[in-house]
Amino acid sequence: MTPIINSMMIVGLVSLPGMMTGQLLAGVEPSEAVKYQIAIMFLVASATALGTAGAVLLSFRRLFTIDHQFLRSLLQSKRTAPRNA
Repeated sequence: MTPIINSMMIVGLVSLPGMMTGQLLAGVEPSEAVKYQIAIMFLVASATALGTAGAVLLSFRRLFTIDHQFLRSLLQSKRTAPRNA
């Protein structure tokens, strides 16, 4: 979530996103272009938040028992066969 929040902080000050720039070049009022850009940034942030929450929830349900015990055996790495030099 940190990269999305950081990009939301600089929109319009440091960077002009493509959609907003395109609308400005097309002759749309700046306030209207900014409204669309804010809506798009909030949609991207909310999609990222929902995806992150979903991944954490699915991982939690897979890696913990009903008694909240961590199942470490599921995280063991696969060992590759040793290479003959």
